[in-house]
Amino acid sequence: MGWLIYPDTPACIRDEIARLCTWDSENGRGFPVLISRKGAVWYAAVRADPAAGRLETGLDPTGQFETDATGGYVFASVFLTTAGRGEWGYKDMDETSGPVESEAPAKLLDLLSPTTAEYALAWRKRCRDNAARNNRRLKPGDTIRFAAPLRFADGSEGQTFRVRKERFAGAHRAMTFFTCVETGKDCQIGRIMSRDWTRI
Repeated sequence: MGWLIYPDTPACIRDEIARLCTWDSENGRGFPVLISRKGAVWYAAVRADPAAGRLETGLDPTGQFETDATGGYVFASVFLTTAGRGEWGYKDMDETSGPVESEAPAKLLDLLSPTTAEYALAWRKRCRDNAARNNRRLKPGDTIRFAAPLRFADGSEGQTFRVRKERFAGAHRAMTFFTCVETGKDCQIGRIMSRDWTRI
């Protein structure tokens, strides 16, 4: 599905995502179990209860999700959103489409029904890998090594860094800096938790 653009931004985007995940028809009903946001991307665990009840196969009508005793199952939906000039829009897809965005939290993934869909399995693995990376903690004095060298604006490269934190006068929290072991230069590294590094 392509982008759908609204002329106005919804009063509450979370409520709008919940509305988009809710249906009640002759084929069954659905509703969000958990909604989470990462930047402009929203993730939803959606429960579907088909009107036909549980099939003999124990799978949903598409044959991709295991169902519970009532025939219901939970799948993930991903909503990309955009806003500008007073407009708001979204593009939605479910996990079986293999979304590129894969920052759904572990607590949402834990709610999903078992699946045999290859794209969904790969997406869930990427989400869990990203969640594990984002849950790492850095302490002053740690030494970390990146999988590949980082190149900086001055042309220098570094792969191993020592972590230090410093609080400046008037700052509410300490800032994290990195000292490159190879060059001795101090620097800041953006999106540190999403990068591929190990503590040594």
